[in-house]
Amino acid sequence: MRSGAVYRGRVLAYPRGMQKASLALVVALVAAACSSGPSAPALGEAETVCNERFCVDVPEGWEGEVGENHLSFHHALDPAHTFLTVGATDMEAIVESAGGTWPVPTEEVTRSFWALLEDADVGRFERSTRRVGGAIQSWGAHEDGEMWHLLEPVTGATAIGIEMRAPNDSWESHATFVFDSLNILATSP
Repeated sequence: MRSGAVYRGRVLAYPRGMQKASLALVVALVAAACSSGPSAPALGEAETVCNERFCVDVPEGWEGEVGENHLSFHHALDPAHTFLTVGATDMEAIVESAGGTWPVPTEEVTRSFWALLEDADVGRFERSTRRVGGAIQSWGAHEDGEMWHLLEPVTGATAIGIEMRAPNDSWESHATFVFDSLNILATSP
């Protein structure tokens, strides 16, 4: 049996190599349509950025500002759809805003954070894991693409939160790199 395109009721045969090339092209087009925005650049040089409370290593290409209680960045490849922020976080306020009662374990604070995003129809929780030392790392989707979050308890209701949003999952290596570099300098607000 011959395969190929049908034209006016006749099957037009394709050479076997062209069939494979056509299939490869279709697969590539489908894969490209499933992701959006630019792919993350490979991790290279990094800069340590600090305020009075904490430091993180930020991969090359991220541009931003240093505030008293936060660091905020976007990536030059896609400034409108990449976002990285590190900041002091009030875990009690997150839980109570989501309708819960304080105190709760850090895992429940993370779920409360995602519940607030889900209630606003701007995010969707996918999974979380406890890291060595007690921080909770979570993954999900945001209306702009993918989202990663780290919540590192410091003392009482205070934590350091790191949030990264990017157009597709190729940026996860950047999130992990920043998460792994967190250095808390001061434990009180």
